[in-house]
Amino acid sequence: MNRNITDVSTAPSETPAAQKVVGLSGSMGTFRLFALVMAFVSPLVTVAGWLVILIAYGGPAAPAMMLVAAVLVTIFSLGFVAMGHHMPNPGAFYSYVAASLGRVMGLGAGFVAVAVYILLGMSSFIFFGVAASNFVTGELHGPGISWYWYTLMLLVVVSVFGYLQVELSAKVLLVAMSLEIVVVLIFDLAIFAGGNVSEQGGVSLEPFSWMSLTGASWGLGLLFAILFFNGFEGTAAFREEVRDPARTIGRTTLMVVAFVGVFYCIASWAIVSYFGADKAVELASSDPVSMFTTALGASAGQWLVDVASILLLTSIFAASVSIYSILTRYLYSLGVDRVLPRQLGAVHPKHNSPHKASFAAGALFLVGVLPVMLGGADPSLIYGRLGGTGGYGYLLLFAVVSLAVLVYFWGRRGSHSVNVWVSVVAPAASLVAMSVLLIVGIMNFSTLTGGSGALAVILQAVVWGSGLTGIALGIFYRAKRPDIFARIGRRDVTETAQLS
Repeated sequence: MNRNITDVSTAPSETPAAQKVVGLSGSMGTFRLFALVMAFVSPLVTVAGWLVILIAYGGPAAPAMMLVAAVLVTIFSLGFVAMGHHMPNPGAFYSYVAASLGRVMGLGAGFVAVAVYILLGMSSFIFFGVAASNFVTGELHGPGISWYWYTLMLLVVVSVFGYLQVELSAKVLLVAMSLEIVVVLIFDLAIFAGGNVSEQGGVSLEPFSWMSLTGASWGLGLLFAILFFNGFEGTAAFREEVRDPARTIGRTTLMVVAFVGVFYCIASWAIVSYFGADKAVELASSDPVSMFTTALGASAGQWLVDVASILLLTSIFAASVSIYSILTRYLYSLGVDRVLPRQLGAVHPKHNSPHKASFAAGALFLVGVLPVMLGGADPSLIYGRLGGTGGYGYLLLFAVVSLAVLVYFWGRRGSHSVNVWVSVVAPAASLVAMSVLLIVGIMNFSTLTGGSGALAVILQAVVWGSGLTGIALGIFYRAKRPDIFARIGRRDVTETAQLS
């Protein structure tokens, strides 16, 4: 068999009597998994912040761009989900690339994924510190406490959730996310059902008109729109902790993609409708921070703005828990494979959580945030740049995984039942689309991150350097530690004894 397309059945194994399965377990259903992953995209934060940026670059056609982005991610998801049915390895992107493009490339993808979630997590933690500090001093008229104390407090709280069983996080996030969604839906109803718009506004199909679509900046617009789907692959990261993963993961993945696309399409349409197309684009560029709250207060009432101010903090908290949980499971998978210290593959005997990987994730976030704290950098600039860089890395993963799915099924043609549309056409189309968007991201990196010059080089180097580090380590293991190399991609998830 080709070395780069090794089937999971070739993984080294022990005698049945000596084997004892080591791994996480759980019984999460579709809705809890949905909440855990959806929290990543922070409905309220996204509507109040990222949607405004999409309108600034995509113009009045922003709602249509959300639908196009949803179609592209759905096409990607078809092959992604099909591969999950045929390859039961935990580890998400890391495992999928390793099973298709070889263990060396798989480890490179795994390291990129780790870097992406560290960047996105740092962005979320710092953003919370800034938002909490402003809320306490501005809304509660409390003491002026530096942002980083709130960031450190959040890190401690999220670490506790990481230590406990993931179902607790899923239950909490389901409540938090539901409240956020209700606020946005009330706003939507105020616009579309109540007709509460400004003097220049009005509900119309203009965002979907030929004039808006042909006059839009599709490159940058789609680039930002596609980033709204960051984290949806987290469904596969929790494979060991869901009930009936073969059905639950695929169903939840497509649910998340559909919900994100439709929900944010309607929300962006509501914002454009409230202000009117021309005014919306103007404000998105000149006053993006207060654009949503202005529309929310005027259309639905100031009381809802006050509620949203509080829920903004819970939204960032929920996103932080989700990001932290996914990063923890990547570190756990790398620990199970012995790529990283084997202790990271430990499972807590009571909470059934990857507790040591969780501690490691907390340490990584702390190490990442400390230079920002000690260096005196402006946190309101830093979190956006980190988030943009993490999104850029996600585009790289999209492109690589699209190639992996295509190669995986092509190498097994004739031996699987997946139809050609899902096994060939969808991943090929996704590969082209994601590669084009990655190129657009490279060409517009300073716009995506807000960084330029030397900073842009450093931020890009973090993403590409993490992948090259993983590839180099994979080559080293292949030459010097074939026992570890054989495990890369969660090929062997059995041990002789439970780690502690």
